[in-house]
Amino acid sequence: MNDEKKTLKVNCGLACLLNDREGILDNYDHVKINCGTAIVSSVINAKLNAKGAVINSGDMQIRDIKGEILQLDKDAVIDGNAGLKGLFVIAKDKLLIKKDGVKAIEEAEGIIALGTVYYPESVNLSSLLKISGEKKPYPDNAHVILDDQNLENIISVFSDDRKQVWVGGRLAALDRKALEFVRSKGYTLSCVKLLIYEGLNEEYGDLINCIDRTLVPDGYEITSKINDGELGLYGKKVYVEGKFSMTEADIPSLLETEAIIVKGKASLPASAVKVFKDKGRAGDYFVFEGRLVTVNGFEQYSHSQLDVSSKKGEKLTLQVNGGLLFDDDVTPEDIECIASISYNGAVLVSGPAKAELAKKVKTANGFMGDPSMVEQVTGHSVKELMGQSGDDNGGTKINLGTYILA
Repeated sequence: MNDEKKTLKVNCGLACLLNDREGILDNYDHVKINCGTAIVSSVINAKLNAKGAVINSGDMQIRDIKGEILQLDKDAVIDGNAGLKGLFVIAKDKLLIKKDGVKAIEEAEGIIALGTVYYPESVNLSSLLKISGEKKPYPDNAHVILDDQNLENIISVFSDDRKQVWVGGRLAALDRKALEFVRSKGYTLSCVKLLIYEGLNEEYGDLINCIDRTLVPDGYEITSKINDGELGLYGKKVYVEGKFSMTEADIPSLLETEAIIVKGKASLPASAVKVFKDKGRAGDYFVFEGRLVTVNGFEQYSHSQLDVSSKKGEKLTLQVNGGLLFDDDVTPEDIECIASISYNGAVLVSGPAKAELAKKVKTANGFMGDPSMVEQVTGHSVKELMGQSGDDNGGTKINLGTYILA
């Protein structure tokens, strides 16, 4: 591989490449872009193709945009005061359109929304044709709150003139006093998702218009997630909305727990599976042996590191998201301390240790091979494959939320 060639690397949420007036791209031999959304003009797309550019994007649009670009930040609102004529709008987060803002939408050159666009339900969808992105309606007369909310924190927005509130995220209605207040005043609630105790739902469920309801058994303490070592911080009955993870050291806390419900994934040491199943259930399970080690990014293991685990009789379960490099001094005997390995990325290991490690692979998505053969097989150096390439070759690396070339 020619190290004299210059590479432009861009990591961003939105890449907007419309016009290269200054010839910036001409200064680079290679272009690599990792982004959530890419908006590329036909001229720039042809230039990128000629360079063999690599664009990894969840959504890529080839569009020749006219007009000046206007960027809208988080939770932007378009109402009757918005003047969008001749502008191309990029909403980098959720976007709320008021009823009197529909005309402004029709006058814009176009709108690309990276988050959800919320609009009054009475609006004709033909008025929103210039919007590219997910769209969801809300009740016309409701006061709109886009983020997840707890009911007790939003009851102050109600008034005699504002009797209806719509929450665009998840509403946690877990406070009896707040629910009783809403009922006594004749207020109504709507939301996209609802979290409520079973008993409260029986009493007050008619106050809230929502199809997607999560009913939590009465008496459970609710938390978003629990990490290693945290179970003992919660009550006897625990409801976990997201992920739950524990180690063997948490087994005494699990034994003291009366009941546990995990809606997400429960990561459990094999020695804790029976106890956990006796106490409750999870939406999904990951069972590991020994100590769970997660690599996010890049990690390097040597003989001395693995030898310590081997002498202690410790087993390791490896989850790799990125790159893992085993030094040349790692032996097949060192690999014996690894119970299993799952990887999404690159695992580099040489000699007899590679054959031993291959026996331990549980799931694989990426590349496993000898470091000395990497460049010959993939066309990339070890540093590049591991995402650790430096900029000493005159290349440029850019990491930011939005990259615009216009």
